[in-house]
Amino acid sequence: MLLSRFAENAFWMGRYMERAESLTRLLMTTEAFAADQETGEAWAPILSVFADEKAFAERGKPITALNVARFYLADAANQNSVSVAAHMVKENARSLRHLISTESWRQVSVFADDIAALRKRRFALSKLSDICSSIREGCFTVRGGLEATWYRDAVWRFHHLGAALERADQITRLIDIKYFRFDREDDDATPPDVAWWNMLLRSASAYHAFQRRHPVNADPEDAARFILCDPHLPLSLNSAAHGAFYQIDRLERDLLVRPGPDINRAVAALRDRVEAPPARLTGRSLHRFIDQVQREIIALANAVNERYFSPAQ
Repeated sequence: MLLSRFAENAFWMGRYMERAESLTRLLMTTEAFAADQETGEAWAPILSVFADEKAFAERGKPITALNVARFYLADAANQNSVSVAAHMVKENARSLRHLISTESWRQVSVFADDIAALRKRRFALSKLSDICSSIREGCFTVRGGLEATWYRDAVWRFHHLGAALERADQITRLIDIKYFRFDREDDDATPPDVAWWNMLLRSASAYHAFQRRHPVNADPEDAARFILCDPHLPLSLNSAAHGAFYQIDRLERDLLVRPGPDINRAVAALRDRVEAPPARLTGRSLHRFIDQVQREIIALANAVNERYFSPAQ
């Protein structure tokens, strides 16, 4: 029998690993979009998407590219930073040392130590892309080691459930980095153009796949629908959400880990939302759809916590 605390460790290890990689995608996307602007105009949206305006203001620093980048890469007091995510990956893996391979533990330790070193390092904005690429490669290495050696039991499924939910949440944030402003009726922000969407597709490792599906006459709405709705794109919202549904289903079918009514309702709500996007995925309509999806993801994550991890259960 799997103890609930080990299931929770596996779940959050998956979430934090996915978060570390997704944050680097978001920073790389913003850097490319900002075109080397040092002002906060291009970087403030990250703070808004994560509701970190107050936390950042407490640092007493102006909103510049370098300050925001350091806030999300190396600030150990920022719970949304890569630094904290990597630390929590290691701490959760430490609790699972008897359930994961020695090779995987070694890779996790190296990865977390490399990220911790960023807190002591001064870096220029010109190095941001290289640093983010290195972090992503570290994530791929850890994930590859886990996939190659982790025994396929309940703890492995909880790990993938956490990763899938985080991936679904983070891909919506990646898109919303430009669209969050459209929820204000008086906003006159210009929608992202084709160049911005091409850059976003590359950040989501989706550019070449998109070109295969839309070789000619593609527009930004096609790119938005591809990243959100295509079931064959690993990082799409559709693929991530259905990955979470699959793990919940297999936990019940193979391991008799029953989800209960709250999880079933949350799954049904998120499934309905993901499988019925608005007719137009542009502007305010797109932002509000993303906002609704994020609420459904939070509801499902809370239901998972209450059902599987709560001591009262």
